[in-house]
Amino acid sequence: MAFDEILHHVGDRGRFQIWMIVVLNILSMVSSLHDVIENFTAAIPAHHCSVNLLDTSRSEISMAMNLTTEAMMKVSIPMGPNQKPEQCRRFRHPQWQFIDSNISTSNSTELETEPCLDGWTYDHSVFTSTIVTEWDLVCDFQSFKYYAQATSLAGHFVAAPFCGIISDRFGRKPLLMYCSLAYGILGTCCAFVPNFSLYCVLRFLSSASASTVGMNCLILVLEETSVQWHATVIVLSGLFSSTGLAGLGGLAYVLSDWHLIQLTSALPYFIFFILFCWVPESARWLMITGKTDQALKELQRIASINGKKDIAQNLTTEDLRSKVKEDVCSTVKHFSIKDIIINPMIRKIVLCYSSVLFAELFSIFGLLLDVHMLGKNIFVTQILLGVIDIPSKSLTYFILRNVRRRPLIAFLLFATGGCITITMFLSEDMYVLRLAIFILGKGCFAAFISINTAYCNELSPVPLRSTLNGIYISVARLASVLSALTLVTRKYFVLLPMIFCGVLPIVATINIYFLPETFNHPITDTIKDMEKRNRLMSKNISEKEGQDFLETTNC
Repeated sequence: MAFDEILHHVGDRGRFQIWMIVVLNILSMVSSLHDVIENFTAAIPAHHCSVNLLDTSRSEISMAMNLTTEAMMKVSIPMGPNQKPEQCRRFRHPQWQFIDSNISTSNSTELETEPCLDGWTYDHSVFTSTIVTEWDLVCDFQSFKYYAQATSLAGHFVAAPFCGIISDRFGRKPLLMYCSLAYGILGTCCAFVPNFSLYCVLRFLSSASASTVGMNCLILVLEETSVQWHATVIVLSGLFSSTGLAGLGGLAYVLSDWHLIQLTSALPYFIFFILFCWVPESARWLMITGKTDQALKELQRIASINGKKDIAQNLTTEDLRSKVKEDVCSTVKHFSIKDIIINPMIRKIVLCYSSVLFAELFSIFGLLLDVHMLGKNIFVTQILLGVIDIPSKSLTYFILRNVRRRPLIAFLLFATGGCITITMFLSEDMYVLRLAIFILGKGCFAAFISINTAYCNELSPVPLRSTLNGIYISVARLASVLSALTLVTRKYFVLLPMIFCGVLPIVATINIYFLPETFNHPITDTIKDMEKRNRLMSKNISEKEGQDFLETTNC
């Protein structure tokens, strides 16, 4: 299709495109907080059973006996195997004999203990409040933290395919507007929610809105920008996303209250709602779906913003139709999931690439959702995990322009799995080395995300682009949900989640063999162009058809 020629005519690298890229980058920075924010809002501080002797600031007994808090702790809370106070048990009766420093507390295992019947006392030196301290999600209820994370990620999984279909049917702009408004309202309500169940429901709905906004904004920008700018757009979006991840560590350190952290991540979406009300609909999508008159209006707006008012006034519907090939005009029908299932080429691509995404996202989310396992200071660790993405994603700008997609993705899968596997053989005392290897794996994942964004759009024709991206996002989020649930198995075998996270990406490299190479191939706008490209790659196409394909795709 000659849409790229039309876009170049009205301006494909002007003020409008720069403004859209700026909005996308700010959105990427803000939206990156959503999935990992519970590393801080659901952080588990040091805690022990509530005991009257400890919790009464001026206990008569402690004042009378002139006892320190440490001494009262020995009397009330048994010591664990690590010689730290137990978090989930307390002595049924005070053990005054432990006041004597000559008596070891290691012999307390035979003494009578009981669960925390009166609740827990938390250390508020790091976080003044988290959902864990608010609803006592510790001890027997500690797994509820991971269930909350899984519920949140399930929102992406459920919403992505449906929103992709809706976007391909009704356009990019409506979903961008209403889902931005929905996220702002839901995220704000989530900061003041009265109970844990309602919190999970609101997080689920917020995730559904967040994935829709992020996916459609990127697609909209790519569809209205020169192909030569695509690598720049993707890399910049990734860099700002990494900046958001790094900034979350500093933001959480400054605010330290989960209500404020949650509110800070939600309020910017009200501004995005206002901005998206002004944004034009994708002219490429409008033309592909036969809405030529509306496409003309949007192209005239773009031309005016880019300072080409003469072109905007002279552009007509007939000009647009004359640029569109007849075979593209015949694709005005609406596509659905059925078209993906019955088309063997698209079906194979979806199945193979979905397995690749599942393996990579499963492995890395097991780490990102449990960041306290990587180092002693979760704020510094979060900042490092964000900062390491910056050189990695910057490098992908040159990689996207010079390296074939398939071998590159296979290498990144193997490297991510290898880094995670190596750490299983390192003791927890070697936390610096463990963190260094984890960060290297995170860098490989960051590069994978940028390459994946380009590869997904190169594999997908315009009429099915949002639908296919919705499917891929859904698969990725299913992987993250299962990854969060797999963390619960640590209580049965501490290395079990790491084994899954390390092995899956390595095994998934096999599926790369069945995917097409898209490097240095023209972008396809229709399914027919996609089929011609695959036949051209397999050399099962006539010379005339090959020439027609290159002309049709404006290559």
